[in-house]
Parts: sequence; C-alpha cells; structure tokens
Amino acid sequence: MRTRIWLAAMAAAAAVLTGCTGTGSGGSGDTKAESKPAGVDKPEDDVKITKCSSTDNLAGFPQAELAIENHDSRSRSYIVQVEFVDGSGTRSSEGVAMVNNLAAGQKANEKAGGLTKAPDGLKCRIAKVSRH
Repeated sequence: MRTRIWLAAMAAAAAVLTGCTGTGSGGSGDTKAESKPAGVDKPEDDVKITKCSSTDNLAGFPQAELAIENHDSRSRSYIVQVEFVDGSGTRSSEGVAMVNNLAAGQKANEKAGGLTKAPDGLKCRIAKVSRH
C-alpha cells in the first residue's frame, strides 16, 4: 500500500517538473506543454471589471467595461462572459467580450453588454473567462 502511494506521489511530482498538466484530450496531437504549471495563473486573473453601468441611450442596457491583460509568456485569445444582476443577485441578462491574439504583456479594454433593460441595483460579475 505504501509503495503505491509513494509511486503515485513520484509520478505527480515528475508531471509537475516536466510541465505535463494532464488536461489534454489524448488524441488531438497537441503535445505542447503549458508555459506555466497548472493552477499558477488562472484566466480570471487576467480580467478586471473597471466600470459597471447602463448605456446612455434610451434602452438603458447594462454594460461592463473590462481591462484584460495577458500575463502569459505567449499570445492568447480571451472570451469573457459577464452576468448582469439586480440588487438581490438575480440574473437579468448576460454579455460577452472577446479579444484575439493579445500579445504577452499586452493590455486591452473591451465592453460586454446585455440586451435587456438594466435592473435596479445593477451589478456586473465575471461568470467565466476562457483563454486560448
């Protein structure tokens, strides 16, 4: 029993040291290792909401202004999903912002907008960030 636990621990340590994340699909042919060990830098760490408001036009749609900074060592693309909620936390709509090929260390400002009238007590929340 101890031998199995020790072997599993050694295999996990070897995977970390070689940059293997174990998240590949196995058959895709993609053998590139991540530039950072898993868990060190989450995609959500690259995105901040800088402003949450409703648009100035008559519709009054909710809008989140986002600051995206690529902290990775290579070019990345981002898809950011934002939720717009009322004062009680009930979701009223959602919006998406996308940035393609953001260079390492580069920053971008984007907007995500909802398609329903902004609720009372509007709050913006990042629901999901995908980094590719």
